[in-house]
Amino acid sequence: MMRLPQLSQLKPRERLLAMAGGAVVVVVLMDRLVLSPWLGHARMVRQEISRMEEALHSHGRLLERRGRVLGELLKYEPYLKPPVADDLQMAALLKEIQDLAGQSGVEVGEIKPLTVESDGPTKDYSLELRFHCTLDQWVDVVFRLESSPSLFEVIRAGLSTQEERPGQLAGYLRVVSTAVTRGNGSVAAPPASEAPAG
Repeated sequence: MMRLPQLSQLKPRERLLAMAGGAVVVVVLMDRLVLSPWLGHARMVRQEISRMEEALHSHGRLLERRGRVLGELLKYEPYLKPPVADDLQMAALLKEIQDLAGQSGVEVGEIKPLTVESDGPTKDYSLELRFHCTLDQWVDVVFRLESSPSLFEVIRAGLSTQEERPGQLAGYLRVVSTAVTRGNGSVAAPPASEAPAG
């Protein structure tokens, strides 16, 4: 076996060359064992950070859209209720009309439900309302009906004077509330008493 000379036995120039060679070997080993893996890992981390930043930006846009959709849903939620049977929906509409007429101060004589008509994806709930009122009260009750959450549409209206009540008018309204059917039921606008305040 060949014996390597000790560093102290070398001439100064040989000693310098040996130390320089040793330093080169140490640097190469450090590069291979420490520096290269660390740089590779740092490169992978940078790529992962870039990928996550892109995903975050994309998710941010999705969350922004989701927020807009939820805002629209909350805005129209009073008009979107679970389906109910025709007789329950008609009863709710009768109660709503009674409440709206009371708020307008009219004296209701009769509220009569008419037939429920289905036309493709919609159902029309028709009602007749007869009452005694002043002209201002008549305008107020029509306004309340057409701006209620049930979206009543006045189809026919009438006013006539009464000999037995000189200061009062006899009012007549035929109104329709339309509900969109979904599957086996319908999505109807709720009565005003069920709509959230706002």
